[in-house]
Amino acid sequence: MRGAAVPGDRFRLVGRWVLLLVGALIAAGLVAYMYAYGPRAQVASPTAGEDATSFDTAALDRETVHIGWTAWADAELVTAMVERLLEEHFGLSVEPMMADVGIQYQAVARGDLDAMLMAWLPVTHRDYWERVGGDVVNLGPLYTGRLGWVVPDYVPEDVLGSIEDLQDPEVARRVGSRIQGIDPGSGLMQASEQAFRDYDLGHIELVPASGAAMTAVLDRAIRREEWIVVTGWQPHWKFASYDLRFLEDPRGSLGGRERVNAIVRRGFEKDFPVEVTSFLSRLELPEEDVAELLLRAQETEVEQAVAEYLDAHPARVNYWLTGRFDEG
Repeated sequence: MRGAAVPGDRFRLVGRWVLLLVGALIAAGLVAYMYAYGPRAQVASPTAGEDATSFDTAALDRETVHIGWTAWADAELVTAMVERLLEEHFGLSVEPMMADVGIQYQAVARGDLDAMLMAWLPVTHRDYWERVGGDVVNLGPLYTGRLGWVVPDYVPEDVLGSIEDLQDPEVARRVGSRIQGIDPGSGLMQASEQAFRDYDLGHIELVPASGAAMTAVLDRAIRREEWIVVTGWQPHWKFASYDLRFLEDPRGSLGGRERVNAIVRRGFEKDFPVEVTSFLSRLELPEEDVAELLLRAQETEVEQAVAEYLDAHPARVNYWLTGRFDEG
């Protein structure tokens, strides 16, 4: 019939609308990206992380302690412990603020955040520290840790005991030609990228994800008894839940033992009672206690694990709070 649309015309019309829709989505995505990761929201040009956030200094009051954290099991636990002690024993209000690690460093340096409790030094966060270390105050280590690549213990150590073994194409094939990572922009992922260069692992893919996704992938592989390599760190509850081991790192690409430090903005000790700064300087947890706390938090919840630990160690808590070794 005259004037009737033929099928080809309809398909071309639909195609134009699809192209317009795709173009609009791409434009919206670019706007969102620039808003989240523009110059104000970056430090050391980190890859966009899962919790990237920028902070407005004018929006933060000085009657509340604003603490940055990332959704890593140990960071969540220590932040919850500090929050509880600051509120119960010093009468302060605490607001944890989730953000990518690189953004936290920049925010503390600018004074947009009061503190962060997850500064892995001297190697893991070296790039961030070189940029902002002179603009923040390091109150010392909270606990010690280690980064590396981790495999289930059933993977034969004589076949895959070192990162160097992944240079073998057959070994790489057995692990799916991939290393399961965590959030992009983290110090562990940056160190892993360096390891890829140092060990010439271009035939293997480093897969970014969240810490929770990494442990989910690990759990699934273990249940199937599959070979897998994941980026990992201690302390972490997975070492208490599964039989795991670190791969040897003869070139030291992933660093050695690290100290996880509390850092605060300049002027922190003037804006809050001096006892608060002293408390954060004294707070230090044995690594084995952190591991037990993390496992307990998995079994119950973070707040309950923290409360039980504080109740079970009154002398230690009293020292943190007062500097005295008696139970108070």
